[in-house]
Amino acid sequence: MSARQALRPARRITVYCPVAPETLMAVARGDFSGLAQDAGVSPILELIEQSTDLGNFGRYRGVCELGIGLEAFTPQAGAVPTIGRAGVRSLSPTLTVTTFVLDGVPESRLAALIKAIADRHPWEIPVIEVSPVGLYTLSTA
Repeated sequence: MSARQALRPARRITVYCPVAPETLMAVARGDFSGLAQDAGVSPILELIEQSTDLGNFGRYRGVCELGIGLEAFTPQAGAVPTIGRAGVRSLSPTLTVTTFVLDGVPESRLAALIKAIADRHPWEIPVIEVSPVGLYTLSTA
């Protein structure tokens, strides 16, 4: 049996999640114990872990990556921000959660997954990026 390398079409989904400053600092130190209790990121991580489509790499499920960040924004009149207030620049400690959906997942299912992410996100307008990518795969022939 030989192994074959290939790129498999997929969609990358990146979600920017606000977290408590303590959570961000703990993650930066390598302490991940508080992730499950953080209201900004834990619902997204739970959704990925429970999904059969998000982060499905065949032999591995619930695959995602977390990155440390800081988001800056200025709410405008009429906005209902989770933090900050209209007209004032705000900074939010943020974890970016990136996962993948393989091609072949119907568009209606992808739309439902994105809606499920948005419904669990604490922001009025969550930042959710969806882009096409090629994922490295190794299969046996």
